[in-house]
Amino acid sequence: MCALKWLGGVVLVSTLLVVTAFGVSAAAQQSGGTEELELAEQNNSGVSGTATLREVDGGVEVTLNMRGLPEAGVEHINHFHGGGRCADYEAGEDIPITIPLTTVIANQDGTGSANTTLPDVTLDQLFDQRQERIIVFHAKQEEGVAVPPPIACADVNPTPGETTTKTERTVIMKESTGAPLPESGGPVVSWAPSVLLPAAVLGLGFGVLAFAVLRRR
Repeated sequence: MCALKWLGGVVLVSTLLVVTAFGVSAAAQQSGGTEELELAEQNNSGVSGTATLREVDGGVEVTLNMRGLPEAGVEHINHFHGGGRCADYEAGEDIPITIPLTTVIANQDGTGSANTTLPDVTLDQLFDQRQERIIVFHAKQEEGVAVPPPIACADVNPTPGETTTKTERTVIMKESTGAPLPESGGPVVSWAPSVLLPAAVLGLGFGVLAFAVLRRR
């Protein structure tokens, strides 16, 4: 009887740990603000889309949703670039890549999407006007071309008085609350702690339960 009570306690504690982990993870995913930017076509491509920037636990999640992609199955690289505006980049000005984002693969219907989690980054840093910043979506990779031409672009932090978000957020000059982002580098893919943490806790709980059953035998 004591052994059964002890086993019941182990199961209860494991369940509570899993529920708590899911709760903490969900709270983390809802921990910050959200901004949505419009990617307008460049070079008469017919390609456009949105970039949703959402603060999550420990960083910012960037979700691209594109439409009008001309060829199914084609991989499109995309990045944050720093030091200019979309109009400048379309005109051929060299605006270097600062943060790579996850590659988007075109679907049969011309849509495509991808998520990237940028660790240790805030929305304030991305919108910091000490460096103009854009999101550039590139054409199909061609042999001998290091970076394909842009086919869609969004100004992340335009000059005061201009608005690019769906929520009509006007970006104004302000003192930064943190250090500026690096001039180059960044993650290429994202990972999902919201899935890994509960799975690890659940595995630990079942491991303890199995050990108790074996000892009982």
